[in-house]
Amino acid sequence: MIATADSRPAADDADGILAALGMSADGDRSGIPYTVIRGNRGPRWLLPNRSRLARTILREWRPYGPATRLFWRGLRLAAGCGALPLAPRTEQVRLPGDAGRQLLRRFGFDGAAPAPVILVGNTEATRKLIVFVENPGRGIAVIKWPLTPMARTSIGAEAQTLERLDGGHGAPHLLGYQLDTGAAMQDYLAGRLGSRRLKPAYLKLLIDFAREGETVSLSGQAQVLRERLRGQPDFSEPPAAIEQAFALLEDDTPLPAALVHGDFAPWNVRDLPDGRCSLIDWESAQWMGLPLHDLCHFFCMQAKLFAPRTLFSDALERDGSWRRYLEALGIEPRLFRPLVAAFLLASLARAREWEPEESAAYYLEQLRRFLQARK
Repeated sequence: MIATADSRPAADDADGILAALGMSADGDRSGIPYTVIRGNRGPRWLLPNRSRLARTILREWRPYGPATRLFWRGLRLAAGCGALPLAPRTEQVRLPGDAGRQLLRRFGFDGAAPAPVILVGNTEATRKLIVFVENPGRGIAVIKWPLTPMARTSIGAEAQTLERLDGGHGAPHLLGYQLDTGAAMQDYLAGRLGSRRLKPAYLKLLIDFAREGETVSLSGQAQVLRERLRGQPDFSEPPAAIEQAFALLEDDTPLPAALVHGDFAPWNVRDLPDGRCSLIDWESAQWMGLPLHDLCHFFCMQAKLFAPRTLFSDALERDGSWRRYLEALGIEPRLFRPLVAAFLLASLARAREWEPEESAAYYLEQLRRFLQARK
């Protein structure tokens, strides 16, 4: 089910974005020329021309589609030589000269700040603005500003997680949260977007997410998932695949509890200069989750976006990382299949709660094919 839009302004042009941010346009609106990169639904990026911050963000961002990657390479070159306004699929607007200062003041910081970079989210239910702004004395900060009620919920959940992590596992520090707007500010993690290949550093990070001395079980998770699905349409007569999957979860073996990131995918990984990695976007995190969930998600999201007709678990098995992961946590290989089934059930439940119907249909089809392939 998708949340309906609330009364907030639509971010479908520069004025709408300013209004959504609660930003006054009384500043020197003639002083900051911006290039708008348009997406399928309107503005996607707002980039100040001749901006060091814009060059930094463009350099560290990495699109994954071949055509988009080629366009992005040209965009970086244009930014580097001050020719952003000449890039294709763009338009020119002007934003207040004190936009950066206005945003920082909302979170209790003061001082002159260069023009911010603004990214407009694509996802309908949790659509948000992501604003990159230089915070004097602290480097670059990231502000997440909700455009929908569900975005407000997810940003609030991430703020609580970041506060609890307090920089642990390389997560960004929370710098502030506004109860009235639902917006949050955090440190920017410098580094290149992650690889589609599961690097050893990624696997090590997931292994380190195991919570020492705390356990969960498949049967306990099954109870939680049944409750989540029970109130949803069609659960009174669930497809046979769902019941078959729940049958696999009838296992009380104590398993090491995992800190589950919830959206462990290449675009949420940052490859750091020292060879380590860290993660952003902790909006779906769980503190006492089942192991293997994030590893499944890494392969499943790529299959969903780039090869939707394939069975994601085939790529996971071919990679072999699941064996190294289970061995490191002392989990028997026989539990691989039930853990994958649990991941698909959890993904199905989340899709029905947050995402379009076609997303839920995708996970249900993956579940059917996974069970059929391993009878």
